[in-house]
Amino acid sequence: MENLSTTQKLLLIVLASYANSEGECWPSQLKLAKTLGINPATVNLGLKKLEAEKLIESRPRKTINGGTASKIYRMLFEPFMFRQVQEQRYNCFGQRIDDPRMADTSWASE
Repeated sequence: MENLSTTQKLLLIVLASYANSEGECWPSQLKLAKTLGINPATVNLGLKKLEAEKLIESRPRKTINGGTASKIYRMLFEPFMFRQVQEQRYNCFGQRIDDPRMADTSWASE
């Protein structure tokens, strides 16, 4: 985060505020520019920097008619990544999957 300007940090915060529970959002660059009070070119440069720093990733979206729509942005930082890691390491009972006690089935043979 030290490599980011204040504007880029604010852009990241705004993106995160739009993100759903999967860490995805799709605001237009114009909406982001209006929200931050900056020009769209600055937003575009900021988004490129956030992608270069591996804080977000983006992919294009298409409309039903095949036109272009705003990109989908995915957050690649905590708490979004923490949530994914947490879900991968715990089962539905909140027990760690890599907990050695999970492999102990000696109680079943009694």
